[in-house]
Amino acid sequence: MFPALAQLFESVFDLFFPARCLHCNRGIGSPKAVLCLYCEINLPLTYSHLMHPSPLKKHLFAELPLRRVFSLYVFEEGALIEALLYQLKYAGNKTVGLFFGQRLAGLIHSSKVNYDGIIGVPLHPKRERKRGFNQVDIIGESAAKALSIPYYGAILKRVKHTPKLSQSKRDRSEILQDAFQINPDCFLSKGHYLLIDDILTTGATLRACSKVMLEIAEVSLSIGTIVYRN
Repeated sequence: MFPALAQLFESVFDLFFPARCLHCNRGIGSPKAVLCLYCEINLPLTYSHLMHPSPLKKHLFAELPLRRVFSLYVFEEGALIEALLYQLKYAGNKTVGLFFGQRLAGLIHSSKVNYDGIIGVPLHPKRERKRGFNQVDIIGESAAKALSIPYYGAILKRVKHTPKLSQSKRDRSEILQDAFQINPDCFLSKGHYLLIDDILTTGATLRACSKVMLEIAEVSLSIGTIVYRN
C-alpha cells in the first residue's frame, strides 16, 4: 500500500509542479529528465564511439594497449554542455549525473561492445568530503545499472592530493605521478572493463589510472568519458 500511496503523491506533485528543462525551461514529461527533447538533440556529439580505432586513442593514449577510447559530447565553452557539467559538479544536481549515465549506457548498448564492469576515476578523500560526492560514481552507477553490469567505485584509490589540474601550470603527468593505487581490499576478476571520467582534456588523469589498472593480470581496458575538451 505504501509504494502505491507514494506513487500517487508523486503523480499529484508532478501534475502541479511539472519538471522543467534546465536549459530552455520548457515543461518535460518526466521529473527524472533534465532536458527537453529539442535541447538534448542539440548536444554536440563527438561520434568517436563509431570510429575504431578512435582518433582520441591515437591522439592521447597511443602508448597504452587500450581497446577503445570514446567521449559522448564535445565541450563548448559557455554552452549547454558546460552548464550541465557545472550543475553536476558544483551545484550538486545529481539528476544530471543520472542523465549522463543513461546516455552512456545507451551508447555502449548501441556499439555492441561488452564490458564486464565499469570503473570510476576516484577523487581524493579530502576533495570528495568537500564536494559531498564523486560525480563519476553517480554517472557510473547509473550506466552500470542500465547495462546490468557491476560498477567498481573503489577499485582505484587516489592517494595523492593534487591541485586542480586546470589551475596548475605544471606538467599534469608529473603532478599525477604515483597519485593512484589499486585498493588492496577490492578484487577484480579477469575481463574487459570500461574506465570512466566526466571530462577528457589532456588525458593525464586517465593515463595515470590506466597504467595502474593494466598492471592487473588478465584485465583489458577501454576508456569512456562524457565530455571531450580539446
